[in-house]
Amino acid sequence: MNWVIVGQGAMGLLWYHHLSQIQKNSGENNLCTLSILPSKRQDLKQTHYQFTALDNQVHHGELNYAQTEQLKTSDTIFLCLKSYQINHAITQIAGQLKVNCNIILAHNGMGTLEKLPQAFIDKHTIYAMLTTHGCLRNTALNISHTGLGESNIGLISGQQDKARDNLLTTTLNKALPLVKFEANIAHKQWLKLAINCVINPITALYNIDNGLVNNTKLTKQIQTLLTEVVAVAKSQGIVLVKDELQDSVQQVAQATAKNCSSMRCDILANRETEIDYINGYIHRLGQKYALTTPENTKMWQEIKALNNRR
Repeated sequence: MNWVIVGQGAMGLLWYHHLSQIQKNSGENNLCTLSILPSKRQDLKQTHYQFTALDNQVHHGELNYAQTEQLKTSDTIFLCLKSYQINHAITQIAGQLKVNCNIILAHNGMGTLEKLPQAFIDKHTIYAMLTTHGCLRNTALNISHTGLGESNIGLISGQQDKARDNLLTTTLNKALPLVKFEANIAHKQWLKLAINCVINPITALYNIDNGLVNNTKLTKQIQTLLTEVVAVAKSQGIVLVKDELQDSVQQVAQATAKNCSSMRCDILANRETEIDYINGYIHRLGQKYALTTPENTKMWQEIKALNNRR
């Protein structure tokens, strides 16, 4: 398999580093080539990256930048981008990809697939990947693996092929375990979305670490957010249980108590957030199916306003 990773932020470099280790190991080589495509052309100026592992060992690696030839021969395009960057990135490279290339979308939130051109969707096999690994971008091309997690991958568009699914999962699992293939990835996506609909906007809006989400003063707001998510998920054929989601939120907030959520980091760094694909996604589906989502809509609007002010 020829792989191209798109994006050299924290997650892009995390996977690039670990996949490159497979490439160096001739005994377990499932990669013919591995290259990376930055989300910004000016990022091509630097050719080396620094990776700090969980054991604090520092590794230095060289970036193999993808050119037109790598895109044309790629079997798997692994997009490690923000949700709002996906459509633009696909538009830039779609014409250079061969038919039935594997596309892996790794981002927070939901709703990116619906924004892709139908002609592109029809030509390719598209997967979603979810991960709980913690990774921090210290500076450009300098990242730290901050927390061990696991990943789930599943088909969201295209024909199922067990051999192909197994090869993708096996390769990723050898690079950075544990990776599981999920026959029903949509349910996993909704579980993660529900947690993100709470922790991300609350920490960003109130400028607090994740652990403070468990403050009892926020309990009513959290329950309202989750009640709305459960109702909207049901309209999509997804069954979620509010009490179980609330327990999950508490567990994630406690496990990552000292962490700064990705949305809060984006706000503090004056970057665009993924709110349109988190609470905004709940808002849009609520409108489409005539379901009221006042708390999620409020969060979506307040984060957008906060982002604009900053």
